[in-house]
Amino acid sequence: MGMRRNIALQYGTEKPEIYLYTHWDAQTLHTTLAFSLDRARERWSDASYLARVIFTDMTKSAGDDLTGYGLAPYEMDEEYPTITVHLENKTVNGVPFEDFVKNPQMFAV
Repeated sequence: MGMRRNIALQYGTEKPEIYLYTHWDAQTLHTTLAFSLDRARERWSDASYLARVIFTDMTKSAGDDLTGYGLAPYEMDEEYPTITVHLENKTVNGVPFEDFVKNPQMFAV
C-alpha cells in the first residue's frame, strides 16, 4: 500500500504527455511541485529543464533506490487525482504558475 499520485506534464496540444509518478508522496506532491516551480522561475519558458527540475525535486529523497518513482507515457496507479502541469500555458490544473506557487494547498489530498 502506498500514497500514489502522478504529475502529467503537457507540452502542447500536439505533443504527448509525460507522467511523473510517486508511489509514496501523494500527500506532499503539491508542495513539492510549488517549490520546484518557484525555484525554477527562470526556466518557466524552457520545458525540458523545468520538467527535469520537477522530477529531481520529486526524487530527492530516493537516492539510489530502485523503486518509489517513475516516468511513463501513461498514468500509473492513479490512487489520487493527477496534477496536470501545462508547460506551454504555464498552468497547473488550469491555474497560472504564479497563483499555484502562492497557494499549492488547493491541490492537497
